[in-house]
Amino acid sequence: MDTTGLDEYLLSASEALNRYECHRNAATTLLQIAESAKQPFNLAVVGRMKAGKSTLINALIRRPLAICDVEEATATLNRICYGEGAQTQQFVVQWRDGRTEPFPLSELSRWTGKSPEVLAQTRETSFLRLYADSPKLAETQIVDTPGTGSAVEEHEVTRNFLSPETIAESIAEGGKADAIVYVILPAGRESDEETLQIFASGRLPHSDPYNSVAVLHKWDGLDVDNPKKRAGEKSRRLLDDLGPMVADVIPVSGPLALAAWCASDQFFTELVSILIKDSDSIERALKMPERWSADPARQSVRELYSMPWASFRLLVRTLQRDSVSDPQAARECCLEESGILSFEEFLQKRFFSQASIIKQCQILQRVASVIEPALRRLYDEARGHDRDTKYAERAAGILKDQSTELSSWLQQKANVYREKSVALQTTAIDLDRQWQKHRSDLEMLQMDLKVSQAIKETPDVFPAGHRDSLRAINNHLAGIQRRSDLGRGKIVPIHEIEDLIKYYRTQENLCRNRDRPLFEHIVKRLEQIHQILSEG
Repeated sequence: MDTTGLDEYLLSASEALNRYECHRNAATTLLQIAESAKQPFNLAVVGRMKAGKSTLINALIRRPLAICDVEEATATLNRICYGEGAQTQQFVVQWRDGRTEPFPLSELSRWTGKSPEVLAQTRETSFLRLYADSPKLAETQIVDTPGTGSAVEEHEVTRNFLSPETIAESIAEGGKADAIVYVILPAGRESDEETLQIFASGRLPHSDPYNSVAVLHKWDGLDVDNPKKRAGEKSRRLLDDLGPMVADVIPVSGPLALAAWCASDQFFTELVSILIKDSDSIERALKMPERWSADPARQSVRELYSMPWASFRLLVRTLQRDSVSDPQAARECCLEESGILSFEEFLQKRFFSQASIIKQCQILQRVASVIEPALRRLYDEARGHDRDTKYAERAAGILKDQSTELSSWLQQKANVYREKSVALQTTAIDLDRQWQKHRSDLEMLQMDLKVSQAIKETPDVFPAGHRDSLRAINNHLAGIQRRSDLGRGKIVPIHEIEDLIKYYRTQENLCRNRDRPLFEHIVKRLEQIHQILSEG
């Protein structure tokens, strides 16, 4: 896909539409989409108030950066980006008036919570940019959002962040999400049906299974004998119902994951020591926080690393259940129990490994939502001027013998209408002709995503040695730098491409009719790569 050509098209289309007053909003939107195409891959984390979004983000970047609190903490959109050194000790405020201003991290509390002072700051703030030296952020920007369903009106900017209706706010456009993580609570008092209703009401535009995943969070607080097992069962039930809307529902405990990454060695050493020494009294001590803290040694462990009581209690019971007696093994057990590794694996395979495809697909879908209605309106307006031309010419002919002056005026109006119609049609035809190429690109990208899904759902159809190569080839073709990287050891060499073409041409002839479009697409993509390599 030629992303440079798309950028040129967006600029020329915006210039063409800007000539017509009623199309100027569309023209502005196309410019904003062009700008968003230059942004990093955006992973937005959304969900209801107190769902633990910030904790989950901290677990993903393995740093306690996003602010977490028992109260509603995130009051602004926070873009978490890659940074190094002194940059990680500050954050940057993007004010709504266009100014940017750096602050030390110690002042981040001025933008968190729901006090009048915080709300006053929030009203003037477009977003905050925070930095971490996490390798995960090298090519991905994570967006921490305020909770939907918040009691505070300003916190409802989550919907605005991705809503097409607010594209007029140019800075927000740059943060349009390419992939979305929905954080869902395990519905302690709510039924699964209510959870589904909550999800449906908060589902965001451009959210489809290929770029959406749900995380069942805070499951460690479930009051059952085996919370992780119950969370797995609930996730599978939710996936059965949410399947058309998300790719998966994954249970994750952010607090456990963050403890595994960030708690000190001393914390795990002393915790294991207590479990060995007081094994018989541990369960009684876990009945409530006050009982645990009644013993100074146990209280000391809690003070070494702060985490929610429900998460700490689950960690202790898990270590005791598995008879863990080594501090490093305790850390690994904590990490495994959290579910974060499964979630990271999903993000890598389903989002990050095909980030170029997803991002370009998202961009083209947004362009389609703007340009196609604009084209229909241009054609309609041209037809309207054609009708006006005919009426004016007919009236001019009727009045020719009765009033030469009036007939001449009507003929002039007919000429003006004709010129407007020609101009509109010329603009529409030119934009439409160029758009059809990009519409074809969109259809190819959507087929790329279907190939990826087929590899996941029917792996027996694709030899194990082909799967990563096919994903890489498709993702590479969607990326801006694909030509410079091809043939430099970063993608499949040409002789392997030729073998793949032979194999999938054979499969194309042998497969069932319903699968033929899939294999035809694979062959077409392989031939594209082969041509690029041959020319290069």
